[in-house]
This record gives sequence, C-alpha cells and structure tokens, in this order.
Amino acid sequence: MSARETAELLLLVGRRVQAEGYNGELSPAQWMALRYFARANPFSRTPSAFAAFQATTRGTASQAIKALEASGYLVRQRSKADGRSVSLRLTNKGNKALARDPFEALVRAVDSLDLKERTAMRQALHQLLSTVAASGAHRRFGVCQDCTYFGGERCCNPTIASPSLLGVPIQPEDAGLLCVHFQLTSDHRSGHHE
Repeated sequence: MSARETAELLLLVGRRVQAEGYNGELSPAQWMALRYFARANPFSRTPSAFAAFQATTRGTASQAIKALEASGYLVRQRSKADGRSVSLRLTNKGNKALARDPFEALVRAVDSLDLKERTAMRQALHQLLSTVAASGAHRRFGVCQDCTYFGGERCCNPTIASPSLLGVPIQPEDAGLLCVHFQLTSDHRSGHHE
C-alpha cells in the first residue's frame, strides 16, 4: 500500500466521523469543541487554546463556541485570578450530548483492535502528527503523562507535593487531559522546541 493510499484512508476515516456527527443538532466543528472542552485541563479551557488545538483562526473557533454557549452546551466563566481571561466548561446539556457523540463509533472501532495493534497505531499516529506539525507553525497538544514538563524541573515546584504547571498544582484527575503547554518528552531531549 502506498503512502498516498494510507493518507487517503486516514482522511476518509476523519471525514466519515465528521459526517456521522452532522445530524442537524451540532455541526462537526461544534462536536469538536464539545470534545475538546470535555478533555482539556484547566490551563487549556480557553477560546485561544481551542483555536490552536483546531489549527484554525480565533474567529472560526469563536463561532463554534458562541453557538454552543447560545444553545446551552457551554458556559463561560471569568478567571478569578485575571478578570480578562475566560474559561469554558460543559453544562449538563453538553455532557448529555457527549453521551451520544458519534465519535464513539470510532473509539469502539479502535478498541476492537488488540493491544499491540492499538499501541502501534498510537505510536505511528503520534509520529505522523509530529511530522505534520513540524512542517507548520501549529502548536501540538497532548497529556501530562507524555509531557516534558510533567515531573520535570520546569514543571514541578519542590514545595508542592503534587506536580504543577506554571506554579499551579496539577490535580491527579487533570493529568490525563489535553494541555496547551504540552511538549513531547522526546522532542525536548532531541532539541526540538515549539
């Protein structure tokens, strides 16, 4: 199988999931926003972080966010520390919508693979994403466990018992969530910086 055929298959899988998601209730962009804000850590629940995750403009990301807010799926909260910044979180309606997310069909398909196949696929997709991201100016996202800052000198404050980022403790339940400050450990070791 050629590289082009494999790339086309990846694109088709993505398009199929997006097409399943468009049922009139929510657009594919709105589904992506709901998924993102459900999986983002407290540092990353901002409109600009979502725009970076989507590799789109803030204006385009803002349209999806505003539609979700107007429909009662997301709620905006002003930061207590900085009244200018906002954080977005899912409402009960947003959580109920995610319970019937068409993306779950893809999750089940991936789950049907054996552990060795899932692991190989995850590693290959991470490598592809890294290669594609390196060719552009888009920021990469990931979770704390895979990040160079998690547990490292630049992340942890020695006076705090748990890991922290930017001086704020990272709660155990947040360590597996998407982060806008992510940097893959292997990138840091090999000298790649974003």
